[in-house]
Amino acid sequence: MKTLTTIAAAVLLCLSTSARAESTRRSTSSVSSSSSAKLQLGVDANFGLPIGNYADVNGFGGGVLLTAEYPVIEALGATARIGFNYQSDKSIAGVGDMHVHSIPVLFGVKYYAMPEHQGFFAAAELGLFDLMSSISTTGGSASQNDVKFGGGLGLGWQMKQWNARVNIHSQDFGNFSDLLMLTAGVGYQFAGF
Repeated sequence: MKTLTTIAAAVLLCLSTSARAESTRRSTSSVSSSSSAKLQLGVDANFGLPIGNYADVNGFGGGVLLTAEYPVIEALGATARIGFNYQSDKSIAGVGDMHVHSIPVLFGVKYYAMPEHQGFFAAAELGLFDLMSSISTTGGSASQNDVKFGGGLGLGWQMKQWNARVNIHSQDFGNFSDLLMLTAGVGYQFAGF
């Protein structure tokens, strides 16, 4: 896992450096750097993969999150994301099929390494996860909702209204290593106020 994270970080760093060099050769305008548009609204779509012990009871999945970002200073933006993540069933031998869907409500920050809230960024988020567990067996089914406090870290790339990011979240800080989720996705900022 450390090797995969290191490779992903190196690739993002190389891409951000080369793309920044290219963007300085030509002038482009950016929706997110417009002086009249402060609050940016958008949508993120992601693919989620549970890791560690979480992969034993939860399948892969995906989700959609509504996003908001407010530039606080040149290199820092305050963020909010809320959405729904669907996970496929995981068949557990002798037990049945199980999944844990989630509704994340996250607040955080994005730090941009380049000007005008473009290029490479690092993100940190904290918030609540409504975890909706369900299990189906031949004898019946059961479900349960738990609201947990969690958070995550991510790396990404912002180009005009589009962004791509990779995150690792713990959906429950009380059981940090048991509820880890690796997500990757793209986002689009569709409005600015």
